Amino acid sequence: MKKIGLPILTGFIILLLVYLHQLSILQEKPATDWSRSVNLDVAAEDSEMFVQREEDSSTLFFSGDPVRKVVVNEQLDTTTEELSYSIPDGYSFYVDDQQAIYKKNDELIYATDGKETAILKEIEGMNVSENGVIAWSRHTAYTISPEGKVKSETELPQYIKSGTLTEKGLAFLYVQTDDVNQFLTLDAGKDPVVLYETPLTSGEIYSNLQMIELDNKLTFTYTISATRQGTRVVNTYFGESVAGKEADAQLLKIQNGETGDSFEKPNYFSLIEKDGAAHLLFSANGEISPKRSVISIYEASQQDGEWVASRRSTTEELSIRPISITDQSLVWMDQEKNELVLHGASTDPTVVKSSSSISSDDLTFALYYTFTAIVGMFAMLAFSFGFLILPAVALMYFYFANTTAIEQDKKWVEWTIILLCVASQIIFLPSILDGPFQYLAPSYLTFSGAAYVWPLIIFVVSYMISRVAQDQEWTIMQRTSYQLGLNLGMLIFLLGPYIL
Repeated sequence: MKKIGLPILTGFIILLLVYLHQLSILQEKPATDWSRSVNLDVAAEDSEMFVQREEDSSTLFFSGDPVRKVVVNEQLDTTTEELSYSIPDGYSFYVDDQQAIYKKNDELIYATDGKETAILKEIEGMNVSENGVIAWSRHTAYTISPEGKVKSETELPQYIKSGTLTEKGLAFLYVQTDDVNQFLTLDAGKDPVVLYETPLTSGEIYSNLQMIELDNKLTFTYTISATRQGTRVVNTYFGESVAGKEADAQLLKIQNGETGDSFEKPNYFSLIEKDGAAHLLFSANGEISPKRSVISIYEASQQDGEWVASRRSTTEELSIRPISITDQSLVWMDQEKNELVLHGASTDPTVVKSSSSISSDDLTFALYYTFTAIVGMFAMLAFSFGFLILPAVALMYFYFANTTAIEQDKKWVEWTIILLCVASQIIFLPSILDGPFQYLAPSYLTFSGAAYVWPLIIFVVSYMISRVAQDQEWTIMQRTSYQLGLNLGMLIFLLGPYIL
């Protein structure tokens, strides 16, 4: 019983170590002071929402029938309420407890007390901020108060394509002339000011226009998408205008603070102010563990003139639409099956502590990734046959040139075969364990000289188990085969999960 039970127990213990390592990876926080992702248990069919920020909480309004109001505080606690409005999915909208403004066909609608009133007609687009609404037709820009009153109406010779409002009510418009794209600001009662121009290029689509005001500086972003040589190209630009001067805009190149690499195809940008400086929230593909890459949420800030981002989400799902709740917390939408589910992260100590507890999902995912690690064991099994070449040569020599040593059950025969196997491991393991193994494996397998130390440890353990479990009647070849099997089995189970 011992000759079977002890190897099984040893294999189980090693697999348990693999499981605990996978669990520790899942428990890692995205950054030192940030919590892991928290499921807020709020589902939606569409990612469009309107946000009203306050000092220690924010209110999210989700379009649909009816509109849902979700209050999220810094501790990521939520309260949900249904309002007496129905707003079509896919459009920007303004809404609070008493009223709503949204686009319906080509009309701008103001709704209150269950009644809809058309504010404006032949509207091509609209955008909202906490302070009101900006809408536009081909050559006319309108600003509308939360109460549905048209505050300003400005005629422009350029073709208005998009617009947004800052928190202080300044309008920021993207317009086109016959040969250039223009970005201009529009203050009520004043002439528009052109901040920046780009050449007009066929096939380019400008979107996601955003602006914030920082002291005497206007900071803005916009995205250009186009198809070039059959490939879809999406680039986001960051611009600044100081003291009303002409802006300078550059292609956003953001470095991943974890890997040092630049992000490819970041998306869903949200420009926010934090500690008096511009920060960017966005969604991009990145590693959440050495073996797994997913679309995660990142926050970027400027460091020595370079944009550097840190990860904020830890979920295994597609994460999009990041929104700042307060300076210490944010939320986003995760694509789960056929719906979007609200998740969040925070620097609040209570949230950080509670998110570190082990959940049932952690246990399930750790088990799944432990089983997927078994694939690497097959690769290690292939390498293990190479460790048997020298022992096989020695065994052939004994059978053909020194049969007496085997027949007389000489101890040194067993030691020779075993030590040749260990020597093969010490010689070849350093090259096998180079590369991916160094960042996939836990630290107890990757310390300096581990490729030389572990073959010796495995040899000692396999020797002790073989001496306890073997039958006294076994021949020298049975004892040698049993110890070699233990040795290679432990090597495969211990190192194999991290080879691929």
